[in-house]
Amino acid sequence: MQAEIPPYEIQDEIPDLLAGIWQGSDRLLLFGKENSEFACVLREFYGRYADRAAEPARYAELSTRTRNDATHASAEHIVVRYSTIAENAARTAGAYELIMQYPQQKKAVHIPVCVIDGKLYLDFLVHGSASYTDREKILASSSSGVTEIPSDEGFWRDCGAASGILIAPPVIDKELVSYYFADGFYYHIRYWLCEMPYTYEKAYFSDGEKSFSVDKYVRIAGNVYTCATGRRTQIRNIEKASALVATAAFDSDRVFLAFGEPYLVRVDADGSQETLLASVDETNAQRAPLPKPLFPPTFPHVRWPRYEELELYNPATWSRRNLDIGK
Repeated sequence: MQAEIPPYEIQDEIPDLLAGIWQGSDRLLLFGKENSEFACVLREFYGRYADRAAEPARYAELSTRTRNDATHASAEHIVVRYSTIAENAARTAGAYELIMQYPQQKKAVHIPVCVIDGKLYLDFLVHGSASYTDREKILASSSSGVTEIPSDEGFWRDCGAASGILIAPPVIDKELVSYYFADGFYYHIRYWLCEMPYTYEKAYFSDGEKSFSVDKYVRIAGNVYTCATGRRTQIRNIEKASALVATAAFDSDRVFLAFGEPYLVRVDADGSQETLLASVDETNAQRAPLPKPLFPPTFPHVRWPRYEELELYNPATWSRRNLDIGK
């Protein structure tokens, strides 16, 4: 039996790839370098109103929060710490866990995220076994000559488990789907929540005469997931496909793979609280256009004849012209 592995190292300093202001369809997030501050602005009413839902207490001294029916009396104060899963050698992408301490919550919530070229994803994979990536931290494809991770092929473990970066604890998935890429095929490996201690133990599956090994356990979002029951190491019911089912985005070193559209996009790498508050004030200063009338007014439609085609000096047409104009 292998020894239990200690958890990831947690730090207060924010990673460079996460720092700044991030924008999504329904929110603005600030991961500030100064005092590792976290703020969340909700873009309500189709993005026309900005609600300062979560921010440090001192922000109220810089700018008074607007009080109305769309806002809470006070902002949430959320403390965020960080843990690095891995980064690529080019330092253009990385996978991290946000350790978020919500008010009146005894246990911190772990939210895994992946940053690729200034875009943040929640559904993503990390290339390679955890026994290797936990040790190296800086990963690169074999084409760069830095590590032994082959390009594309091999084990890709699912590290995306959270529904969002919210002002309340998000939903954490109870099941994950990791992949094994080999010979142009994609093997889907199901993992589910378990109460086993986390180790680097391996599990195996076969396809004809070929046999493959993967991590038996995946540790992410503060939980442990397994792909084999009990002490077994043989994986059953492997699903095989010839293509990925979702839109995939790789980083430059092809050690991270994200699915779907990005959850957030970084709009200001050097974002500060002044920049965020100025954006909020600018949004709230705008006035929405008046709504369209419920019953639009109707106007008569008059067909005016082309009088240049009429005989203007022919008395026989005068009565016809008078009728046309309603006289």
